[in-house]
Amino acid sequence: YDQELERKVLAPEYGGDGSEVGRCADAADPLVGFPGHWAPNALAFNTGNQFPAAYRGGAFIAFHGSWNRAPRPQQGYLVAFVPMRDGEVTGDWQIFADGFAGDEVTPGGSRARPTGLAFGPDGSLYISDSKKGRIWRIVYRGA
Repeated sequence: YDQELERKVLAPEYGGDGSEVGRCADAADPLVGFPGHWAPNALAFNTGNQFPAAYRGGAFIAFHGSWNRAPRPQQGYLVAFVPMRDGEVTGDWQIFADGFAGDEVTPGGSRARPTGLAFGPDGSLYISDSKKGRIWRIVYRGA
């Protein structure tokens, strides 16, 4: 699946030409497509009620960030959210937490690289970092 073309194609590294569907014609389309090389490392479903209703039942995804998107800029050092209800995607994905890379968006120059996700008993979201071993706790305080 090519997220930029928004359709299935058989990539050259798998014997295709990058434009024709080829032998993947019978494969199901993905529920959600993300930019290439973002490196999703963790997924956690929000089953708690600390965050607003729009976040309940949805999927949070920790992206470790890219290192080989040339000639495109490196990116993807973030946590994304996919809204869901009863196991079905209900909207477009969105950036939930960003800014982990800092000013230098490279694996070596980034400040942090999200790696793991977990929800605590109180519904707080925990994000782990593989760069310096940090763990962030995200708590919803209301508007």
